[in-house]
Amino acid sequence: MRLDLMALLAPAPRDPEWEAEKLGWRCFVSGNANPSYRRGSRLRAAWQRGYDAAARSERPDLHML
Repeated sequence: MRLDLMALLAPAPRDPEWEAEKLGWRCFVSGNANPSYRRGSRLRAAWQRGYDAAARSERPDLHML
C-alpha cells in the first residue's frame, strides 16, 4: 500500500459549525454576549454551544480554542 503524505498532511476543509462554536467560546472570554448569526440558524446554535461550554468551564481562558 502506498500513502501520499502530502495528501494526508493537507489542511482539512473548514467546518463552519466548529468555527462558530470556537467563536462562541472566544466571545465569552472577551465578554461579548451578542452573536452575529441569525436567530434560529444552525450556526447560531453552534455559537451558543461554545458560549455555554465556556460559561460552565472553571477557567475558560486557559482552554481557549
